[in-house]
Amino acid sequence: MKFTRYYTCVLLLTVICFTPPLAHAQYKKPRPDSTTQASAGDTLKTDTAAPKHKHLSEPDKAAIMSAILPGLGQAGHHDTWWHVPIIYAGFATLGYFIWTNDTSYINYRNAFRLRVATTQNPNDQHYDYYNGLNPHHGPQIIDYDALLSNREYYRRNRDLLIIVTSVWYVANILDSYVFAQLRTFDISNDLTMRVQPLNISIMGNQPVVTCGLKLNLR
Repeated sequence: MKFTRYYTCVLLLTVICFTPPLAHAQYKKPRPDSTTQASAGDTLKTDTAAPKHKHLSEPDKAAIMSAILPGLGQAGHHDTWWHVPIIYAGFATLGYFIWTNDTSYINYRNAFRLRVATTQNPNDQHYDYYNGLNPHHGPQIIDYDALLSNREYYRRNRDLLIIVTSVWYVANILDSYVFAQLRTFDISNDLTMRVQPLNISIMGNQPVVTCGLKLNLR
């Protein structure tokens, strides 16, 4: 009987010690249902979806068109088509003066180079158009310093006109963009101003009635 009780106790202790690990080993993690999987899939698709491209607004389109071809952004609208002749008249005028100043600059530059060559090598004369020793000189004889001054004068004028032309080009783009913006702006006659009482809370949360102006802009 003594040995029987001993073995019975050992058997009970063994069962108590090994039962939790066995129960834990038999426990299976529940599988996610189809709804959870679908939600995870939708979230993944949403996160990896490519962002939608924003369409250009009408002012942006008009500005790009005028940048590609001046006046193109204004030509397709009845309220700004008359800007096109002004734009091209400005380009034509500026282009003409750039050409004349560049031509004069080249003439005086070449004459100055020939004058320097003549001064440095008297035995090999390179008479320029404005040299009095040239049998086919121009209507007036211009000295060395005047040649240099005229060359720099026409060079500065040409460079300044190129800058003005660039500004005129940018102004053409801004004109197209601004007028495209104004097409969507309400400029109706419903612009009113009236006097009415206003309730304003000041110190101590005491309402005070005052007089104010209300301007209705649409």
